[in-house]
Amino acid sequence: MQVATRILVCAVVLVVLIGGGQWAAAETPQQDGLAAYEWHGAGQLTRRDARQRLRFLQQHGFKTVYLDLGDYLDAADQPESRKQRNRIRKLRRDLRRFVADASRLGLAVHAVGGGPTWTDEPLRYLGSKLVELVADYNADVAARERLGGVQLDIEPYALPRFFNNEEAALVAYLETLESIVETYRRMARHLELGFAVPFWFDGRRGSPGPVPFQAATKPAIHHVIDLVKDLRGAYLVVMSYRNFAKGADGSIVHARDEFRYARSIGAKCGLVVGQQFGDLQPPKVTFHGHDRHDFESAAEQIVRAFRRFRQFRGLSVDDVDGYTTLWQRDAVVQLHGGTSTAAGRTGAQPRTLGIMLN
Repeated sequence: MQVATRILVCAVVLVVLIGGGQWAAAETPQQDGLAAYEWHGAGQLTRRDARQRLRFLQQHGFKTVYLDLGDYLDAADQPESRKQRNRIRKLRRDLRRFVADASRLGLAVHAVGGGPTWTDEPLRYLGSKLVELVADYNADVAARERLGGVQLDIEPYALPRFFNNEEAALVAYLETLESIVETYRRMARHLELGFAVPFWFDGRRGSPGPVPFQAATKPAIHHVIDLVKDLRGAYLVVMSYRNFAKGADGSIVHARDEFRYARSIGAKCGLVVGQQFGDLQPPKVTFHGHDRHDFESAAEQIVRAFRRFRQFRGLSVDDVDGYTTLWQRDAVVQLHGGTSTAAGRTGAQPRTLGIMLN
């Protein structure tokens, strides 16, 4: 069975986690700095290419890489055979090398996986299986090769049938996440645990309304926060996809309810504001085609809006390839004397996002 780790065009996510003295030591997340989702599996990149990408992240202030483990999960989910064992052996070797190379650069690596069908009854075990797989892997490798966390990106709404019965689909989604959290509590508390969730799960602006779950009726995203509210190592990536921060339809407004609810219940988990860089429609959901100044300006506005919440863990930026292209385009513009970037306008050297937000 092929496990789809992604249907939507979301190749890579960069997560900006804000440091500073606003949290006491006990409140500070284990992650800090910038993190990047790498949707190219460790075995899909040559070691040279992987090292180049890791060096780019390290040079631009990143601290964590979220690596797609779909191929590894696919292999582990096959009937045992010599071919299956050989494939797992190779995938583990590739994974160990990737993590070790990242560790040498000071980068932590977290596993990531998910698929829109993972809430179907026959496939609900896959999320828990991924958590177990990461825990088992860590038990058999050297410290520098260990994964630091696992994130689930389960998006059932990518399939049209989700909207045929939204309440039932959301309950299935919540039951799936509940099972994953139970597995995590039982055997993987040493890891970080994350879930990617769309902002419109908050039940506002014509989105699916409150749903009954665990003897309470409330918006789905509130239920998700409840599931991990006592876990300091857990977080939600709220995919608040807009290429502008302010206004009635901006990313700040779309993420505000989640922060207010998390604060109201004293949640210990974190919230990350997701941003998009892929080539998607409508144009307002992505920074694709914009220059770096547009994103930096929006990012600063988001930080100012949410840094007062102790749950704030920063920003996530989708599509590392798009982000890299942005830097390359800026370099070309500067080479030819253009002024489409902040650096071009001021004559200053471009800042990394990590430097800007810290």
